[in-house]
Amino acid sequence: MKNTAIVLLLLLTAASCIRVNDNPVPQVSMKHLAETEGVFIHVKKGADHPHEVLMALSMASKFASDYDVLMYFDIDGIEMVTNDAPSLEMEPFGSSDELFKKLVNAGVTIFACPGCMEVYGVKASDLRSGVTTADKHFFFDFTDGRIISIDY
Repeated sequence: MKNTAIVLLLLLTAASCIRVNDNPVPQVSMKHLAETEGVFIHVKKGADHPHEVLMALSMASKFASDYDVLMYFDIDGIEMVTNDAPSLEMEPFGSSDELFKKLVNAGVTIFACPGCMEVYGVKASDLRSGVTTADKHFFFDFTDGRIISIDY
């Protein structure tokens, strides 16, 4: 009986040491990621917060060379996407006017919140060149499968 218990214990110990690997970890293709990754940058600050605004514009500019970028301006950020927005300047960022031009030339999508535009009395014709009123369908099409978000 004692010998049977020892043999059984040895068999159970040996069985527990067997490695089972039915589902190998899938390898992620970097090419696939480059085709689907994008950056969503939310700007809710205005001219009274030049560092945040310029940082958001600068980050968008840096990402735009390699990824799709969508910028969304709401709350006080609405004032920054109007034709009469002040040009903010701070080193090492440069000016907001130049950064906006660079982003538009790079094909970055820049949206303004329609509800916030209404609160501020801003019409679509008041928006900077290259800025459009946000479209909820495009918004969700852009974010589908993407998780990177930067909030300023």
